[in-house]
Amino acid sequence: MPQISTELLKSQKIATKIATKNKCKKRYCFQSAGAIVATITKRKRKKGIVYCAEVRIKGRPSLSQTFDRQSEAMRWAEETEDALRTDGYIGNAPPDDMQFDDALEKYLAEVSSKKAKSTHRRELYQSRSLHYFFGKTLKEITPALAAKFRDTRLGKVQPATVIKDLNLLSHIYTTALREWGIEASNPVAIIRKPKTPQGRLRFLTDAEIKALLKESKKGHRPNLYHFIVLQLHTGMRPSEGAGLTWGQVDFDGRIIDLQQTKTDPRRVPLTVSAIEILSELVPEGGCKYKDFVFLPQQPKMTYRRRPNQYFRESFEAAVKRAKIEDFHMHDLRHTAASYMIMNGIDLRTVADILGHKTISMTMRYTHLLDDHKLKAVDRIAGLGL
Repeated sequence: MPQISTELLKSQKIATKIATKNKCKKRYCFQSAGAIVATITKRKRKKGIVYCAEVRIKGRPSLSQTFDRQSEAMRWAEETEDALRTDGYIGNAPPDDMQFDDALEKYLAEVSSKKAKSTHRRELYQSRSLHYFFGKTLKEITPALAAKFRDTRLGKVQPATVIKDLNLLSHIYTTALREWGIEASNPVAIIRKPKTPQGRLRFLTDAEIKALLKESKKGHRPNLYHFIVLQLHTGMRPSEGAGLTWGQVDFDGRIIDLQQTKTDPRRVPLTVSAIEILSELVPEGGCKYKDFVFLPQQPKMTYRRRPNQYFRESFEAAVKRAKIEDFHMHDLRHTAASYMIMNGIDLRTVADILGHKTISMTMRYTHLLDDHKLKAVDRIAGLGL
């Protein structure tokens, strides 16, 4: 519920409320003595029923909020009326419509800022493209205008970037509807999103792995070898592995506990070889809970934000020396996943280890199971013969 601010009003008369309820099918009205009327409207949404509470004040913009429960909507309407009658107003309540400029600023400050730091930084950067809609209200941005924005952006950036821009625009509208009480149609809901090209899936052969590990020992980062082995044995994202702290490593349980990730927190199992690699990195005098495994203990801000950058130059040099073509640091994760699949680990388990939110993200590795599929169908080769 928004905070209630106070403002002196010319009239300080407190009228007696006549608590009458019009029992319409979907709307409940509270007629108050004076110039204030509150209504609660029951609305159907894709995810269920919501209740939109609206307080109309003569000579001022109406105030509204949307709630999941009717009781919460009624309570808000009553408290809003009381605040208005006792020299107050609802300072954070949005108008019936809102300038897109204000909506974007409000979203970044109240919603995006509460997300993971990396996500917030990305949305701050993305928001610059949405300046295209500045000067218009939320209700003035139509599907046709959103489609024009899409086509304009496609002439400048890749389809994947345009999809992210459209998703951010869509989320602003979803937030405005669900949390700010603004009845504005989502212009992204019905337009066609651009298709993205088939994602690349590059993984190392056994020979390439040996060559890369050999060359990694020659780099200016002495622990690059250990980092690559750990990545190959866990499938962690590069920044997860490079930014690892000793407090996240459970040697006895052979687990790495990842609480801050791109998706949801997860626990990554460790092979015996991975445990041995990590043991080689433990300082002689012991290590503290918050000490980094790979990064310096006082890393630059660049490395704090994107820990994988600590190894980038050294890794790329090792790849070049090993004469490996078209291979990036993130492909270590693809390599780990591919070998898990080829060694018979089921897709659900692989998805859990990698932190995939949906099994469909893991399904792209299934082409590696062709040999397993052939062996499976060979078991029924004698049917009917």
